[in-house]
Amino acid sequence: MKKPSGTRVNIMIMGIVIVVLALGLAAILGYGKARKQMEQMQQAQREQEAKEAQITPTQTATPEPTEDPTDPAVQKKNLITEIKKAVEHNDVKIMTADLRYTSKEGQVEVYTQEDVAAVLLHLKKNEKDYQAFVEKLQDESVTVGEEEGTQYLLLTDSNLRKITGTEEPAETVEAEIVTPTPTPEGNGRKIAIDAGHQAHGNSEQEPIGPGASQTKAKVASGTTGRTTGVTEYQLNLDVALKLRDELETRGYEVYMIRETNDVDISNAERAQLAAESGSDILIRIHANGSDNTSVAGALTMAPSTANPYLSQELISECQKLSQCIITTFCASTGANNQGVYQTDEMSGLNWCSIPATIVEMGYMTNPEEDTRMQTAEYQQQMVTGIADGIDQYFAS
Repeated sequence: MKKPSGTRVNIMIMGIVIVVLALGLAAILGYGKARKQMEQMQQAQREQEAKEAQITPTQTATPEPTEDPTDPAVQKKNLITEIKKAVEHNDVKIMTADLRYTSKEGQVEVYTQEDVAAVLLHLKKNEKDYQAFVEKLQDESVTVGEEEGTQYLLLTDSNLRKITGTEEPAETVEAEIVTPTPTPEGNGRKIAIDAGHQAHGNSEQEPIGPGASQTKAKVASGTTGRTTGVTEYQLNLDVALKLRDELETRGYEVYMIRETNDVDISNAERAQLAAESGSDILIRIHANGSDNTSVAGALTMAPSTANPYLSQELISECQKLSQCIITTFCASTGANNQGVYQTDEMSGLNWCSIPATIVEMGYMTNPEEDTRMQTAEYQQQMVTGIADGIDQYFAS
Protein backbone atom coordinates (compact mmCIF):
# COMPACT_ATOMS: atom_id res chain seq x y z
CA MET A 1 0.00 0.00 0.00
CA LYS A 2 1.33 3.35 -0.94
CA LYS A 3 2.00 5.67 1.97
CA PRO A 4 0.32 9.02 1.81
CA SER A 5 2.53 11.89 1.22
CA GLY A 6 3.33 14.39 3.95
CA THR A 7 1.14 16.96 2.34
CA ARG A 8 -1.86 14.69 2.38
CA VAL A 9 -1.22 13.85 6.01
CA ASN A 10 -1.16 17.46 6.91
CA ILE A 11 -4.37 18.05 5.04
CA MET A 12 -6.06 15.17 6.83
CA ILE A 13 -4.88 16.44 10.20
CA MET A 14 -6.16 19.89 9.41
CA GLY A 15 -9.51 18.42 8.39
CA ILE A 16 -9.75 16.52 11.61
CA VAL A 17 -8.89 19.66 13.59
CA ILE A 18 -11.50 21.62 11.68
CA VAL A 19 -14.13 18.97 12.41
CA VAL A 20 -13.18 18.91 16.06
CA LEU A 21 -13.28 22.71 16.26
CA ALA A 22 -16.62 22.74 14.51
CA LEU A 23 -18.05 20.21 16.90
CA GLY A 24 -16.62 22.15 19.87
CA LEU A 25 -18.05 25.41 18.56
CA ALA A 26 -21.42 23.78 18.09
CA ALA A 27 -21.29 22.42 21.59
CA ILE A 28 -20.33 25.82 22.96
CA LEU A 29 -23.10 27.53 21.02
CA GLY A 30 -25.60 24.91 22.20
CA TYR A 31 -24.53 25.32 25.80
CA GLY A 32 -24.81 29.10 25.52
CA LYS A 33 -28.29 28.83 24.11
CA ALA A 34 -29.34 26.39 26.82
CA ARG A 35 -27.81 28.60 29.49
CA LYS A 36 -29.60 31.62 28.09
CA GLN A 37 -32.89 29.73 28.18
CA MET A 38 -32.18 28.67 31.75
CA GLU A 39 -31.44 32.28 32.74
CA GLN A 40 -34.66 33.45 31.04
CA MET A 41 -36.64 30.84 32.97
CA GLN A 42 -34.99 31.88 36.22
CA GLN A 43 -35.67 35.56 35.45
CA ALA A 44 -39.33 34.81 34.73
CA GLN A 45 -39.58 32.90 38.01
CA ARG A 46 -38.02 35.81 39.90
CA GLU A 47 -40.46 38.24 38.26
CA GLN A 48 -43.42 36.03 39.20
CA GLU A 49 -42.21 35.82 42.78
CA ALA A 50 -41.80 39.59 42.85
CA LYS A 51 -45.37 40.07 41.64
CA GLU A 52 -46.70 37.69 44.24
CA ALA A 53 -44.73 39.52 46.89
CA GLN A 54 -46.41 42.80 45.86
CA ILE A 55 -49.92 41.39 46.39
CA THR A 56 -51.24 42.76 49.75
CA PRO A 57 -52.64 39.92 51.79
CA THR A 58 -56.08 40.33 53.28
CA GLN A 59 -55.66 42.29 56.48
CA THR A 60 -57.39 40.84 59.46
CA ALA A 61 -58.70 43.67 61.67
CA THR A 62 -57.33 43.47 65.13
CA PRO A 63 -60.36 43.36 67.37
CA GLU A 64 -60.55 46.14 69.91
CA PRO A 65 -59.95 44.93 73.39
CA THR A 66 -63.24 44.30 75.14
CA GLU A 67 -63.80 45.66 78.60
CA ASP A 68 -63.64 43.14 81.38
CA PRO A 69 -67.09 43.17 83.03
CA THR A 70 -65.51 41.96 86.26
CA ASP A 71 -63.14 44.92 86.41
CA PRO A 72 -64.34 47.21 89.26
CA ALA A 73 -63.41 50.30 87.21
CA VAL A 74 -65.60 49.10 84.32
CA GLN A 75 -68.43 48.23 86.71
CA LYS A 76 -68.19 51.66 88.29
CA LYS A 77 -68.26 53.43 84.92
CA ASN A 78 -71.31 51.45 83.81
CA LEU A 79 -73.18 52.18 87.04
CA ILE A 80 -72.44 55.91 86.78
CA THR A 81 -73.81 55.85 83.22
CA GLU A 82 -76.99 54.17 84.47
CA ILE A 83 -77.39 56.73 87.24
CA LYS A 84 -77.01 59.60 84.77
CA LYS A 85 -79.80 58.07 82.67
CA ALA A 86 -81.91 57.72 85.79
CA VAL A 87 -81.54 61.44 86.52
CA GLU A 88 -82.53 62.31 82.94
CA HIS A 89 -85.69 60.19 83.16
CA ASN A 90 -86.57 60.65 86.85
CA ASP A 91 -86.23 56.89 87.25
CA VAL A 92 -86.36 56.18 90.98
CA LYS A 93 -86.03 52.43 90.53
CA ILE A 94 -82.61 52.64 88.87
CA MET A 95 -81.28 55.16 91.36
CA THR A 96 -82.48 53.10 94.33
CA ALA A 97 -81.00 49.91 92.87
CA ASP A 98 -77.66 51.44 91.88
CA LEU A 99 -76.83 53.33 95.07
CA ARG A 100 -76.08 52.25 98.64
CA TYR A 101 -74.37 53.93 101.57
CA THR A 102 -72.68 52.90 104.76
CA SER A 103 -74.30 53.81 108.05
CA LYS A 104 -72.41 55.15 111.05
CA GLU A 105 -72.13 51.57 112.23
CA GLY A 106 -70.52 50.59 108.94
CA GLN A 107 -73.56 48.68 107.71
CA VAL A 108 -74.63 48.86 104.06
CA GLU A 109 -77.97 50.67 103.88
CA VAL A 110 -80.46 51.22 101.05
CA TYR A 111 -81.90 54.64 100.23
CA THR A 112 -85.66 55.04 100.44
CA GLN A 113 -87.58 55.96 97.31
CA GLU A 114 -88.54 59.24 98.97
CA ASP A 115 -84.85 60.11 99.41
CA VAL A 116 -84.13 59.32 95.81
CA ALA A 117 -87.20 61.18 94.52
CA ALA A 118 -86.20 64.37 96.32
CA VAL A 119 -82.62 64.17 95.08
CA LEU A 120 -83.64 63.41 91.49
CA LEU A 121 -85.82 66.50 91.26
CA HIS A 122 -83.11 68.58 92.91
CA LEU A 123 -80.50 67.39 90.39
CA LYS A 124 -82.86 68.08 87.47
CA LYS A 125 -83.17 71.69 88.62
CA ASN A 126 -79.58 72.40 89.70
CA GLU A 127 -76.87 71.77 87.13
CA LYS A 128 -74.12 72.83 89.52
CA ASP A 129 -75.15 70.25 92.11
CA TYR A 130 -75.56 67.64 89.37
CA GLN A 131 -71.93 68.10 88.31
CA ALA A 132 -70.78 67.85 91.92
CA PHE A 133 -72.89 64.71 92.35
CA VAL A 134 -71.31 63.02 89.30
CA GLU A 135 -67.83 63.97 90.50
CA LYS A 136 -68.64 62.38 93.86
CA LEU A 137 -69.71 59.17 92.15
CA GLN A 138 -66.35 59.10 90.34
CA ASP A 139 -64.44 59.66 93.58
CA GLU A 140 -62.01 57.00 94.74
CA SER A 141 -63.92 56.51 98.00
CA VAL A 142 -66.97 55.33 96.07
CA THR A 143 -66.64 51.58 95.53
CA VAL A 144 -68.60 48.87 93.74
CA GLY A 145 -70.61 46.41 95.79
CA GLU A 146 -72.83 43.49 94.89
CA GLU A 147 -75.97 42.00 96.38
CA GLU A 148 -77.51 38.84 94.96
CA GLY A 149 -75.84 39.49 91.61
CA THR A 150 -76.92 43.15 91.46
CA GLN A 151 -74.05 45.63 91.43
CA TYR A 152 -74.31 49.03 93.10
CA LEU A 153 -72.15 51.98 94.04
CA LEU A 154 -71.35 52.21 97.72
CA LEU A 155 -71.06 55.76 99.02
CA THR A 156 -68.64 55.35 101.86
CA ASP A 157 -69.58 57.21 105.05
CA SER A 158 -71.89 59.46 103.06
CA ASN A 159 -75.53 60.11 102.37
CA LEU A 160 -77.32 60.95 99.15
CA ARG A 161 -78.89 64.13 100.55
CA LYS A 162 -75.57 65.29 101.93
CA ILE A 163 -74.01 65.02 98.48
CA THR A 164 -76.63 67.22 96.86
CA GLY A 165 -77.55 69.38 99.82
CA THR A 166 -81.23 68.44 99.61
CA GLU A 167 -83.56 68.47 102.59
CA GLU A 168 -86.58 66.35 103.40
CA PRO A 169 -88.48 65.19 100.27
CA ALA A 170 -91.39 67.32 99.17
CA GLU A 171 -92.55 65.03 96.37
CA THR A 172 -94.30 61.68 96.22
CA VAL A 173 -93.28 58.67 94.19
CA GLU A 174 -95.54 56.67 91.92
CA ALA A 175 -94.19 53.46 90.43
CA GLU A 176 -90.80 54.21 88.86
CA ILE A 177 -91.44 57.85 88.01
CA VAL A 178 -91.14 60.80 90.33
CA THR A 179 -94.43 62.69 90.27
CA PRO A 180 -94.35 66.01 92.11
CA THR A 181 -97.30 66.88 94.27
CA PRO A 182 -99.09 69.72 92.43
CA THR A 183 -99.49 72.89 94.41
CA PRO A 184 -103.09 74.05 94.93
CA GLU A 185 -102.29 77.18 92.91
CA GLY A 186 -101.20 75.23 89.84
CA ASN A 187 -103.56 72.29 89.83
CA GLY A 188 -105.75 72.30 86.72
CA ARG A 189 -104.20 75.45 85.22
CA LYS A 190 -102.71 75.70 81.73
CA ILE A 191 -99.92 78.13 80.90
CA ALA A 192 -98.86 79.24 77.42
CA ILE A 193 -95.17 80.19 77.11
CA ASP A 194 -93.86 82.20 74.19
CA ALA A 195 -90.09 82.36 73.75
CA GLY A 196 -89.86 85.76 72.09
CA HIS A 197 -88.46 86.27 68.59
CA GLN A 198 -87.04 83.60 66.27
CA ALA A 199 -83.91 82.88 64.22
CA HIS A 200 -85.04 84.92 61.22
CA GLY A 201 -87.22 88.00 61.52
CA ASN A 202 -90.18 88.68 59.28
CA SER A 203 -90.43 92.32 58.20
CA GLU A 204 -93.87 91.89 56.63
CA GLN A 205 -96.38 94.21 58.30
CA GLU A 206 -99.39 93.33 60.43
CA PRO A 207 -101.83 95.53 62.42
CA ILE A 208 -100.67 96.13 66.00
CA GLY A 209 -104.15 95.19 67.21
CA PRO A 210 -107.57 94.08 65.97
CA GLY A 211 -108.89 96.70 63.52
CA ALA A 212 -105.79 98.91 63.90
CA SER A 213 -104.55 101.04 61.00
CA GLN A 214 -101.07 101.20 62.54
CA THR A 215 -98.82 98.29 61.56
CA LYS A 216 -95.54 96.76 62.70
CA ALA A 217 -93.19 94.06 61.46
CA LYS A 218 -94.65 90.64 62.18
CA VAL A 219 -91.65 89.53 64.25
CA ALA A 220 -88.01 90.49 64.78
CA SER A 221 -84.97 88.36 65.60
CA GLY A 222 -84.18 90.39 68.73
CA THR A 223 -80.97 91.72 70.24
CA THR A 224 -77.60 90.05 70.93
CA GLY A 225 -75.50 89.75 74.06
CA ARG A 226 -72.87 92.48 74.18
CA THR A 227 -70.35 90.25 75.95
CA THR A 228 -71.46 86.69 75.23
CA GLY A 229 -72.60 87.15 71.63
CA VAL A 230 -75.61 84.93 72.37
CA THR A 231 -78.74 85.87 70.46
CA GLU A 232 -81.85 86.94 72.32
CA TYR A 233 -84.01 84.37 70.56
CA GLN A 234 -81.71 81.62 71.85
CA LEU A 235 -81.65 82.95 75.42
CA ASN A 236 -85.44 83.30 75.38
CA LEU A 237 -85.85 79.69 74.25
CA ASP A 238 -83.37 78.35 76.81
CA VAL A 239 -85.23 80.02 79.67
CA ALA A 240 -88.67 79.17 78.25
CA LEU A 241 -87.85 75.45 78.14
CA LYS A 242 -86.61 75.54 81.74
CA LEU A 243 -89.75 77.44 82.76
CA ARG A 244 -91.85 74.72 81.13
CA ASP A 245 -90.09 72.06 83.20
CA GLU A 246 -90.47 74.08 86.40
CA LEU A 247 -94.16 74.71 85.86
CA GLU A 248 -94.82 71.07 85.08
CA THR A 249 -93.19 70.05 88.37
CA ARG A 250 -95.65 72.42 90.06
CA GLY A 251 -98.62 70.70 88.45
CA TYR A 252 -99.31 73.09 85.59
CA GLU A 253 -100.08 72.00 82.06
CA VAL A 254 -97.87 73.92 79.63
CA TYR A 255 -98.35 74.90 76.00
CA MET A 256 -95.21 76.04 74.14
CA ILE A 257 -95.65 78.51 71.27
CA ARG A 258 -92.28 77.39 69.92
CA GLU A 259 -89.66 74.83 70.93
CA THR A 260 -87.16 75.57 68.17
CA ASN A 261 -85.66 78.70 66.64
CA ASP A 262 -86.50 77.73 63.07
CA VAL A 263 -90.08 79.02 62.99
CA ASP A 264 -92.00 81.88 61.40
CA ILE A 265 -94.80 82.93 63.76
CA SER A 266 -95.92 86.55 63.98
CA ASN A 267 -96.64 88.29 67.28
CA ALA A 268 -100.37 88.37 66.53
CA GLU A 269 -100.35 84.68 65.65
CA ARG A 270 -98.57 83.85 68.92
CA ALA A 271 -101.31 85.55 70.92
CA GLN A 272 -103.98 83.75 68.94
CA LEU A 273 -102.26 80.36 69.33
CA ALA A 274 -102.13 80.84 73.11
CA ALA A 275 -105.87 81.50 73.27
CA GLU A 276 -106.71 78.63 70.93
CA SER A 277 -104.67 76.23 73.10
CA GLY A 278 -107.09 76.74 75.97
CA SER A 279 -104.41 78.30 78.16
CA ASP A 280 -105.37 80.46 81.12
CA ILE A 281 -102.51 82.96 80.74
CA LEU A 282 -99.66 83.76 78.33
CA ILE A 283 -96.09 84.40 79.49
CA ARG A 284 -93.89 86.02 76.84
CA ILE A 285 -90.16 85.63 77.55
CA HIS A 286 -87.85 88.42 76.33
CA ALA A 287 -84.56 90.15 77.09
CA ASN A 288 -83.98 93.89 76.89
CA GLY A 289 -81.47 96.19 75.22
CA SER A 290 -80.38 99.80 75.56
CA ASP A 291 -77.96 102.27 73.99
CA ASN A 292 -76.73 102.90 77.52
CA THR A 293 -74.69 99.83 78.48
CA SER A 294 -74.85 100.72 82.18
CA VAL A 295 -78.63 100.20 82.34
CA ALA A 296 -79.55 96.93 84.06
CA GLY A 297 -82.62 95.38 85.62
CA ALA A 298 -85.86 93.58 84.86
CA LEU A 299 -89.36 94.72 84.00
CA THR A 300 -92.66 93.38 82.79
CA MET A 301 -94.97 94.90 80.19
CA ALA A 302 -98.74 95.25 80.31
CA PRO A 303 -101.38 97.22 78.38
CA SER A 304 -102.49 100.57 79.80
CA THR A 305 -106.04 101.32 80.89
CA ALA A 306 -106.41 103.36 77.69
CA ASN A 307 -105.70 100.37 75.44
CA PRO A 308 -108.27 100.47 72.59
CA TYR A 309 -108.02 96.77 71.72
CA LEU A 310 -108.70 95.05 75.06
CA SER A 311 -111.50 95.07 77.61
CA GLN A 312 -110.95 96.79 80.95
CA GLU A 313 -111.29 93.46 82.71
CA LEU A 314 -108.57 91.88 80.57
CA ILE A 315 -106.31 94.92 80.96
CA SER A 316 -106.66 94.68 84.73
CA GLU A 317 -105.73 90.97 84.69
CA CYS A 318 -102.70 91.65 82.48
CA GLN A 319 -101.50 94.34 84.88
CA LYS A 320 -102.06 92.09 87.88
CA LEU A 321 -100.12 89.22 86.27
CA SER A 322 -97.28 91.56 85.31
CA GLN A 323 -97.03 92.95 88.85
CA CYS A 324 -97.00 89.51 90.46
CA ILE A 325 -94.22 88.26 88.21
CA ILE A 326 -91.90 91.29 88.40
CA THR A 327 -92.13 91.25 92.19
CA THR A 328 -91.23 87.57 92.59
CA PHE A 329 -88.72 87.65 89.72
CA CYS A 330 -86.64 90.38 91.36
CA ALA A 331 -86.99 88.72 94.76
CA SER A 332 -85.58 85.49 93.32
CA THR A 333 -82.79 87.01 91.20
CA GLY A 334 -81.87 90.19 93.06
CA ALA A 335 -82.22 92.10 89.79
CA ASN A 336 -83.01 95.82 89.78
CA ASN A 337 -86.81 96.11 89.74
CA GLN A 338 -87.86 98.46 86.94
CA GLY A 339 -91.52 97.72 87.59
CA VAL A 340 -94.41 97.26 85.19
CA TYR A 341 -94.07 99.21 81.96
CA GLN A 342 -97.48 100.02 80.46
CA THR A 343 -97.63 100.21 76.68
CA ASP A 344 -100.22 99.88 73.94
CA GLU A 345 -97.69 99.40 71.13
CA MET A 346 -97.04 95.67 71.58
CA SER A 347 -98.81 93.44 69.05
CA GLY A 348 -98.21 90.41 71.25
CA LEU A 349 -100.34 92.01 73.99
CA ASN A 350 -102.91 93.85 71.89
CA TRP A 351 -103.98 90.65 70.10
CA CYS A 352 -104.38 88.66 73.35
CA SER A 353 -107.75 87.42 74.53
CA ILE A 354 -106.31 85.93 77.75
CA PRO A 355 -104.21 87.64 80.47
CA ALA A 356 -100.67 88.12 79.18
CA THR A 357 -97.39 89.73 80.15
CA ILE A 358 -94.02 90.34 78.57
CA VAL A 359 -91.12 89.53 80.89
CA GLU A 360 -87.96 91.48 80.05
CA MET A 361 -85.48 89.40 82.07
CA GLY A 362 -82.52 91.76 81.83
CA TYR A 363 -80.37 93.85 79.53
CA MET A 364 -78.19 91.94 77.09
CA THR A 365 -76.45 95.24 76.36
CA ASN A 366 -75.15 95.36 79.92
CA PRO A 367 -71.95 93.25 80.08
CA GLU A 368 -72.48 91.96 83.61
CA GLU A 369 -76.18 91.20 83.19
CA ASP A 370 -75.57 89.61 79.79
CA THR A 371 -72.97 87.26 81.27
CA ARG A 372 -75.11 86.47 84.31
CA MET A 373 -78.16 85.54 82.22
CA GLN A 374 -76.12 82.85 80.46
CA THR A 375 -75.33 80.93 83.63
CA ALA A 376 -77.42 77.91 84.58
CA GLU A 377 -77.70 79.10 88.18
CA TYR A 378 -79.11 82.52 87.29
CA GLN A 379 -81.42 81.07 84.65
CA GLN A 380 -82.88 78.81 87.32
CA GLN A 381 -83.35 81.81 89.60
CA MET A 382 -85.19 83.64 86.80
CA VAL A 383 -87.37 80.61 86.13
CA THR A 384 -88.18 80.23 89.83
CA GLY A 385 -89.09 83.90 90.06
CA ILE A 386 -91.47 83.71 87.10
CA ALA A 387 -93.08 80.50 88.36
CA ASP A 388 -93.52 82.01 91.83
CA GLY A 389 -95.27 84.98 90.24
CA ILE A 390 -97.64 82.68 88.39
CA ASP A 391 -98.43 80.88 91.64
CA GLN A 392 -99.09 84.23 93.31
CA TYR A 393 -101.33 85.40 90.46
CA PHE A 394 -103.64 82.39 90.73
CA ALA A 395 -103.57 82.48 94.53
CA SER A 396 -104.64 86.14 94.75
